[in-house]
Amino acid sequence: MKHVLKKLLLITMLLVAVGMMLGASNAAEAQTKTLKTKTIKAGKSVNLKVKGSANWAISNTKVARMTVLSANTAKITGLQPGTTNITAQVGDTSYRATIRVKAGPKTSGGGSASVETLSSSPIAGSRDSAYYISTGTEVVGHFDDAYANDIVARTNSYRSSNGASSLGGQSTLTQAARTRAVESAVRFSHTRPNGKSYYTVGGTASEGFKDSPVYGENLAYGYNNASETMTAWIASTSHQENLVRKTFTTIGVGVFWAKQSDGGYVAYIAQEFGS
Repeated sequence: MKHVLKKLLLITMLLVAVGMMLGASNAAEAQTKTLKTKTIKAGKSVNLKVKGSANWAISNTKVARMTVLSANTAKITGLQPGTTNITAQVGDTSYRATIRVKAGPKTSGGGSASVETLSSSPIAGSRDSAYYISTGTEVVGHFDDAYANDIVARTNSYRSSNGASSLGGQSTLTQAARTRAVESAVRFSHTRPNGKSYYTVGGTASEGFKDSPVYGENLAYGYNNASETMTAWIASTSHQENLVRKTFTTIGVGVFWAKQSDGGYVAYIAQEFGS
């Protein structure tokens, strides 16, 4: 019996030892890698790149804006002096980078402090208006708020089913989305017709548009309703990632029916996200 007890004791000790070894192995797999500290001026950008598909996060959105360009690359744009940390989680490895933002060059003045807006003129006897974008181009059409509101509702429903919190509506984001929807009818791109990036929309000229509320954007055109639009975005990896990104907290959607030369209409949809 004593021999049996000794064998059982030995087996138990071996199992404990193996368990400790496994625990040590698992602990060793989780690691943090510190990337080189980057210093940029307000208004300037730097790209961070890691190996593998990452979940990106930023600690201070007042100091810098983070735009996820792809699963392994994020663009960081300085907003005001300060320090922020960027984290990229790839499996069990966490990459961390410190971004220091310095004051940008002083301007000579002359810039307007007013928020960028979309000007328009109603067309008598029509539901359409003529809208004027920053390049002076005129686009004729009308907005569809019911379509836009349906996208907001469906986006929040989709986020809920994917473990992300609902996004609150924001009037400045909605105005920015309406502007981008009209601009998309002229140039369907994340680069605006005036050559600036999408995230400058809704900011102020005096701040170089760095104070824009926009941190992410989804675009679409040619779809007849919110269901079709959401289905297309969900099927696209980059658009789907925006739909469920946990760093986003606010949303604005604009749907613009642009009048075509044959008298028909095509819907241009812009979905803007804020943090």
